[in-house]
Amino acid sequence: MDLTASEKKVLNGISFNTEEIESGNLRESDAALLTEMRAVENYLIEKYPSFTFEITGCEPKSGTTRTYSEWYFKSAEIDRESAFIAMSEESGDYFTIKDAFFGQLIRDPIKNYLEELLNKATLPVINIEVSFWEYLGEEYGEELSPEKVLTGEIDAGNDFKIFLDDSKLTDKDYRAIMEKIKTCLQSNNISGEVYLVILSSADGDPARDRVFSDSILL
Repeated sequence: MDLTASEKKVLNGISFNTEEIESGNLRESDAALLTEMRAVENYLIEKYPSFTFEITGCEPKSGTTRTYSEWYFKSAEIDRESAFIAMSEESGDYFTIKDAFFGQLIRDPIKNYLEELLNKATLPVINIEVSFWEYLGEEYGEELSPEKVLTGEIDAGNDFKIFLDDSKLTDKDYRAIMEKIKTCLQSNNISGEVYLVILSSADGDPARDRVFSDSILL
């Protein structure tokens, strides 16, 4: 089999059959991993045509209780240290693949919208971190609607961390502030989990300088 240098590197990181991998005379287990790797790569290319991807590693399901393999990949267009993850599960002659890369496309629009809502509610926002617990399949590509994710019409496992500046809060009833945030977000049909952190000042340390923190379920 003809393998690219990148494919050889990934397989060598998983398998001990270095000689066979280098020659392209793959053992059955390695050939199966190569087929799966190429399926994941094709999935990413078709789902996100505006981006360039490279598979960098894998944690196979073999020897674990998982029903899926975890494939690590990076995008040439996004600079970050940690890899993205795609989950691949055998489904007959095919692979069911899901990923969380979609978060890169909708995180900023959602963050900006949340900041706008809370600023209108006269809440002194320092920062909002937006993340997602779920992995989504091929039906949700580059055209994924931030609005549908934000309202829970598409379940992406919304997870928001909101930081407020205590030095700009005239009301120190933090429970009341929590209720104000909950009411504000629910009135705009926003779904997900919120972790509220109130810091002593805008430049306060998120761990050492928090005066209040608690969770809100929307």
